Amino acid sequence: MKANKIILYIFFVALFASCENELDIDPKQTEDASITLGTEGGITNILTGTYALAANGNAYGGRILVYADLLGVSGALNTTDLRWRGTYGELRQMYIKTMLSDNVIIEGTYSRCYEIINAANTVIENVDKVKDPDKQTRMIGEASFLRSLAYFDLVRFFAKPYVSGQPNTQLGVVIRPNAIYNFNVDLSKERSTVDEVYKVIIDGLNVAYTNLPADNSFYADKYAAKALLARVYLQQGNYAEARDAANDVIENSGHGLSQTYAAAFNHDTDQTEDVFAIQITKQTGLNDANTFYQSEDNGGRGGDFSIRDHYLEKFSSPDDRATFNYENEANGRILTSKFTDQFSDVSIIRLAEMYLIRAEANLRQGTAVGNTPLDDINTIRSRANADDLSAVTIDDILLERELELGMEGFLIHDIKRTKRSIDISENGDGSSLLLYDANNLVFPIPLSETDANKKITQNPGYSN
Repeated sequence: MKANKIILYIFFVALFASCENELDIDPKQTEDASITLGTEGGITNILTGTYALAANGNAYGGRILVYADLLGVSGALNTTDLRWRGTYGELRQMYIKTMLSDNVIIEGTYSRCYEIINAANTVIENVDKVKDPDKQTRMIGEASFLRSLAYFDLVRFFAKPYVSGQPNTQLGVVIRPNAIYNFNVDLSKERSTVDEVYKVIIDGLNVAYTNLPADNSFYADKYAAKALLARVYLQQGNYAEARDAANDVIENSGHGLSQTYAAAFNHDTDQTEDVFAIQITKQTGLNDANTFYQSEDNGGRGGDFSIRDHYLEKFSSPDDRATFNYENEANGRILTSKFTDQFSDVSIIRLAEMYLIRAEANLRQGTAVGNTPLDDINTIRSRANADDLSAVTIDDILLERELELGMEGFLIHDIKRTKRSIDISENGDGSSLLLYDANNLVFPIPLSETDANKKITQNPGYSN
């Protein structure tokens, strides 16, 4: 049963829960940890626990998706696609682009991502306790995938964006190449460059692709790694590699588009379109996409984040995606229907994204690897019962990403990689624009980190 999918082991909480992102263990816990790290069962359980860390609300249980929308939308009611009306002040800071270094929600995500990295490092460093060489190989692959996933979102939120064709020597995030077992040492370290962090991400995903099987139940498999590589390469503007990686997933993974757009969402077991999804159960994980996007009747908070007419007007008629929403009777807000089940899995990578990446990369490269850009876009549109396009431009593809992937964690990242601006003028008249690389579109390094790490540099525009 799904309830048994992911178990957050008690020993794992003791081993990895630390507000400083490291292992804070008392003598008894140190002894327990040494026993755990010396057994095959213990290392296997740590890997399982790494998925559970990812399923937490502070990470891939939905909140990271919400951040990308909060940062990416305008605060002007006339031009915003989504409107934030929630009472969480820390999230409102993202919406109005005035984040503070003591924002506890940002701190929680920063800490959680480093806990994932530390757990993954622990698995890799102790995998020799696993007797079966094939199992060792697979576990290294899974840990490498999860570590790269965490680094990718850290560097996208906490650093200035990667810019294609430039050295990218701007500060990224701290790279922790080894597991940390002892909290009582000085762990101060400066942030590596954005380019260096991306190299770690890509190297890890290549290891994952090589080591993982084509099918690995609901855990990461080789095509999850290749799909994430496609996303990373697209963010870099490395269109040839993004195209080839997306094409590999489309052609060889065995995944397919769900028959209808609605069928791609709100399920608690992986469906054909799920290349990688975070498993949410009543025992573990938290679906914060549901929390902030849904009505009370559907398990949410009433629609802290609601859809505005400006977004709906982007759709042509007919289009199933234009009506994949509902009105919350309690307050009249229009809410997405993507996250109506509070215990449904959180889809991190859908196959539809791979079609969109292949289309964009092919068009930018002037190629037709796998299919033409027009055919790929029309494949996505046909599934939504939208009319086919007769020709396609880059602007058409970027719009299609907004229509297909809206509220799934892409908005700010697409704005940054395409060097667009956000209109924050009161009337939406373009009189006040935030450029893609503005200081206040980057999260501050949390105050707890700058207090503990004496070598780290804070992001521009923030003080401690």
